[in-house]
Amino acid sequence: MSKHRDRQFFIARSVFGLIGAVLVGLVGWIAVRAGGPASADDTPVIVQPSADLRAVESTVAPLLTASAVAAGSPVPSASPSAPVSSSASPSASASTSASVSPTPSRSSASPTPSTTSKSATPSPSRTSPAPTASNDLSATYATTASWGDGFIATVKVVNNGSQAHDFTVTVSYPSGVGLNLRGAWNGSASASGNTVTIRGNSLAAGQSVTVGFQAGKATRERIRATGCAVTGGTCRVS
Repeated sequence: MSKHRDRQFFIARSVFGLIGAVLVGLVGWIAVRAGGPASADDTPVIVQPSADLRAVESTVAPLLTASAVAAGSPVPSASPSAPVSSSASPSASASTSASVSPTPSRSSASPTPSTTSKSATPSPSRTSPAPTASNDLSATYATTASWGDGFIATVKVVNNGSQAHDFTVTVSYPSGVGLNLRGAWNGSASASGNTVTIRGNSLAAGQSVTVGFQAGKATRERIRATGCAVTGGTCRVS
């Protein structure tokens, strides 16, 4: 009886070892399939137990039941192992390469046109009388009238040169006479201290002009000039 029981347990252990080897092989095959390259139509796979495995289980179950009944031990129910489902999740690694479009190079700025500077237009020079040459002009001073608090004087200017000249005549008097200019003709006159200055317009070549002025004085004596001068010439007191 003991030998028969040992034989049944040996058969059962061999069968379960075979079943375990088959399961290990299936799990390895599933793992290889899951780690392989992904295909477009991969779908979850449900592995069904093979017909040989079901036949072995149906054979082992009565043997185990009979041996358990003979030994007086409860009978284990041999239920087929649940089918192992393996979903092969394809690992689709999409390498997205961002294409970098070349940046269009900006055209260089157009050169700034150079500004042509205008040359300064020289202003037309004003024609003025030529400077008085030495001895071109001659002047003669004279006191033509005198009274208690005033007098009249004249200066004759002659242009002996070949071109026109402006002229300025300066007449000097003794200090303390108290000059007070009252008017002038044929030119402009001004007084400062004991000096009278007479300015005339352009005098043509070979021409003469007599300028004069009237002035007041602080002394009642007849006044007499102490000297005179003309630009560009000589002057004398008569």
